[in-house]
Amino acid sequence: MQEISGGEAEAASAAVAPETGEFGSLDLAGFGESLVTVAGRSLARPAELTAALGQFWLSVARIGPAAAAMWLGSAVDPPVSVPDDRRFSDPAWSANPLFFALRQGYLAAGQLVADMLTAGKGDPVTDAKAELAAGFVTDALAPTNFLLTNPAALKRALETGGTSVVAGARNFISDLLGNRGMPRQVDTSPFKLGVNLAATPGKVVFANDLMELIQYAPQTPLVRSVPVLASPPWINKYYVMDLAPAAASWSGRLRMSARCSPSPIATPTHRCGA
Repeated sequence: MQEISGGEAEAASAAVAPETGEFGSLDLAGFGESLVTVAGRSLARPAELTAALGQFWLSVARIGPAAAAMWLGSAVDPPVSVPDDRRFSDPAWSANPLFFALRQGYLAAGQLVADMLTAGKGDPVTDAKAELAAGFVTDALAPTNFLLTNPAALKRALETGGTSVVAGARNFISDLLGNRGMPRQVDTSPFKLGVNLAATPGKVVFANDLMELIQYAPQTPLVRSVPVLASPPWINKYYVMDLAPAAASWSGRLRMSARCSPSPIATPTHRCGA
């Protein structure tokens, strides 16, 4: 396998992503930097890179004839192997020549990305981060994420007379204006902190960059001398156990004379970075 000097590899890495430093402050886990590093390694190994590109263009060259044969009514095997993916469960992805070719092109591009990641392997941590980052990008660019390239969405639009498109546009604008551009998974409008969410009375008695310690107010005349200290799951806010007065785990313990002090984890900031 032919190798290129370290200086040339660094130059190649800089060439494929000169903006790395610009978004580094927004990428606390270093996913973008890892992806650029692995891409630079793959460019420094031309034999493996050439093989990956050759396989990609060979697949692309086979997609057109396969789609044409399907259009003429012939049964064809897909040039690129088709994994079990529920995003592509609509029959049009296998029966319609246009969507068949679109899916095959997407799969060929995904295989190219995977082959380049393999060619650029160096250390396990960077490789794993690069693989995860590449997965984010390829998943975001899937044809199922766009109206005109999603047969199920197009069918739904026709069935509803376009109202599904209007509803989707409304949700998009709402997310853009009210959720920093991120898609909402839950309608949060019915919830109000202190009323029907995190309603158990208490106060923060200690806080640092990593966590806050909450001491709940007693709900009985006498309380136990030894408090209950709890640490909710890091992935959730502390009020996952304090969702409503009638369904609050903390409130129930307080009514049993317990002294409860959960220690929720704070949202990480740049100051928490190593």
